[in-house]
Amino acid sequence: MSPPDQSTTSIFQECVRLQLGQLCLTKTQLDIPNNSRQSTSSLSLPSPTKQYNLISKNFISPINIIPLIYEKQVLLECLYTKDSTAYGTIRVHNRSYDKHVFIRLTQDEWETSNDIEAWHSMSYSHDNTDTFTFEINLPKSTDDITGPKRLLFAICLQSMSQEFWDNNQGWNYVLDVFER
Repeated sequence: MSPPDQSTTSIFQECVRLQLGQLCLTKTQLDIPNNSRQSTSSLSLPSPTKQYNLISKNFISPINIIPLIYEKQVLLECLYTKDSTAYGTIRVHNRSYDKHVFIRLTQDEWETSNDIEAWHSMSYSHDNTDTFTFEINLPKSTDDITGPKRLLFAICLQSMSQEFWDNNQGWNYVLDVFER
């Protein structure tokens, strides 16, 4: 599902615009001044009365992606966040008609994980690639102690009895959780 009032064709443009906005938000709202000290007891995690957002501080949409897609078979093309939801597009090499694309997500450093299905959104016959779209919602937490500080995820393409992973070159993709 595309975000409200957006078509699949404008997702990439919106992604670039929102990433620039997130960089400004990160710089102005998340930096702690050097002269202030914050104890770990003052850090809080999600609770029912507080509102939390997701932000991706380190993702940069790749450029010249077609050779990368042919090499890796699957690639995170775009990632942006709005409130407590992250939206993204995944570009895959169209190896076969039958393919399965999903996000593997964890909030506890891979002790447990769950899979989120991505859905087909566009085919590019000129370069033999497909785009899949996904949505990650911040899990609800009623416990201040166990709420996630960040979500990690990797992307999987299953095609022709093989699996191909994009895990950000071994670092996983990261969505940070912060209080609004």
